[in-house]
Amino acid sequence: MNIHRVMILDAVHPLLPERLQESGLCEVLDGSDADPEEILKALGRTDLAVHGLVIRSKMKLNAAALSRAVNLRWIARAGSGCDGIDTDFASKNNIALIHASEGNRLAVAEHVVAMILAWLNRLNQGNQEIREGIWNREGNRGRQLAGSVVGLIGYGHNGSQTARLLAAMGCKVLVYDKYQHGYASTAQPLVVESTMEEIYNEAQILTLHAPLTDLTRNLVQGDYLRRFRHLKLLVNAARGPMVNLPDLVQALEQNILEGACLDTLPIENPQNWDHLWMDRLLAHPRVMVSPHVAGWTVESYKAISEVLADKIIAHLQQPTKPTNEANSRS
Repeated sequence: MNIHRVMILDAVHPLLPERLQESGLCEVLDGSDADPEEILKALGRTDLAVHGLVIRSKMKLNAAALSRAVNLRWIARAGSGCDGIDTDFASKNNIALIHASEGNRLAVAEHVVAMILAWLNRLNQGNQEIREGIWNREGNRGRQLAGSVVGLIGYGHNGSQTARLLAAMGCKVLVYDKYQHGYASTAQPLVVESTMEEIYNEAQILTLHAPLTDLTRNLVQGDYLRRFRHLKLLVNAARGPMVNLPDLVQALEQNILEGACLDTLPIENPQNWDHLWMDRLLAHPRVMVSPHVAGWTVESYKAISEVLADKIIAHLQQPTKPTNEANSRS
């Protein structure tokens, strides 16, 4: 039996290395505290022969980095999608790609619904005003989510779970997915496979669930937002660069859009923010931001590792069956 030497580059739930080691298929190395340059040197050692990598977001595996990994056969990402990996290089060099978007789909869906409910009911505003000694019932009158029309972009694991929760709460969910068709079901009559034109015409809330690609980068910009007839709220718990930040700020300031709920930003390190736009975004009273935690609950942290362990072991048990989830839905 071939033993795969696996290096784990980020903090993951202890269940993952335990299961890989117990499978008898892997020797697990902990590289979570190692310097990136030390990791690259290790990947280039023919005597060490690292066959697999488990990553989250610590290290970018571009073509230059991957070209040094002389024995690498697969990469597994503990999260949704293959962000940070040069998927073209991996495909050309027969490096299998695996991710675990199934593990956090319920966490993401709950977070999206929670943000929408908090925004509709002005919970942030009311909480802050009370702390300042202001008791303003009329100014914090909310709106019900039930009966709202929600446009949803991307019907992968996270999008489909979010659609189910929204439909269960009485929303009409108009779904657009460029790569999938025929997913509407009589079991969920409120989830409707739709065209973008239908979403432009009807959606009051728009929530993003597509992966970040060349097509979706800067998807949400000024012209895009102006095409909506009734849009009040934008929700992004997918990838920050899908939204053009200056255009979003201007749309909010010009009342093209009432508000935004963002779990991701184009740049997430405050030290690197463009404060010309970030300060204006955060000053807007109808903007809510969370620090990219929609899929990062206590439960999903464990579930991601469970899903990833299952997929890695299945891949190693069928090494001749190609595995490439670079373009699978998040």
